[in-house]
Amino acid sequence: MNKTVLISGAGIAGPTLAYWLSHRGFTPTVIERAPVLRTGGYIMDFRGVGFDVAEQMHLIPRLKRAGYDPREVRIVDDLGRRVGGFCTNRLRRALCDRFFSIPRGDLSRSIYETVEGQVETVFGDSVRALHEDPSGVAVEFDHAPSRRFDLVIGADGLHSAVRKLVFGPEPGFATYLGYCAASFAVDSYAHRNESVYVAYCHPGKQAARFALRDGRTVSL
Repeated sequence: MNKTVLISGAGIAGPTLAYWLSHRGFTPTVIERAPVLRTGGYIMDFRGVGFDVAEQMHLIPRLKRAGYDPREVRIVDDLGRRVGGFCTNRLRRALCDRFFSIPRGDLSRSIYETVEGQVETVFGDSVRALHEDPSGVAVEFDHAPSRRFDLVIGADGLHSAVRKLVFGPEPGFATYLGYCAASFAVDSYAHRNESVYVAYCHPGKQAARFALRDGRTVSL
């Protein structure tokens, strides 16, 4: 009973949940508003609970091949001179080497590949309306015909459509914490500083970059 599950969002949480549900006898369907798998995002530290879950999914070798081993966090002044920072060796030892960095898009793609072809995935569509009753949830989509599921899960990020439909407009649940962030990647940026996070900090502001493979640099 209650085996069909709709998961809204094909980022990191959605495909991970689909993997575990399918391995426990459920029938998950993943729906993603974007027409293809999203590939953007900054590079992130990968450790802790996320590392533990990926290990149980047998993903660590694949993620390490896609990831990076930063050796230093370097804070520079406006002329690019080092004014602070630290080596990552102590952090790596403290975490028993269960630590590396990986671009968000590469992490998402690696997780998605564990369910690709095994779990129904619908791209280019979104949940438009939800009608819950004692036997399940009737779901209306922007494009596809309506369907019924036993359970609907919102894994569709900060501006979740599912949360808005179930609980109300986003302003009732969003709290501005004083930060705005943007991330982007560029090709052929001249300053590489391989395996080093380079950050310029000013009170209330920060700009950072990290050199990726194939001549790309990601900035935050």
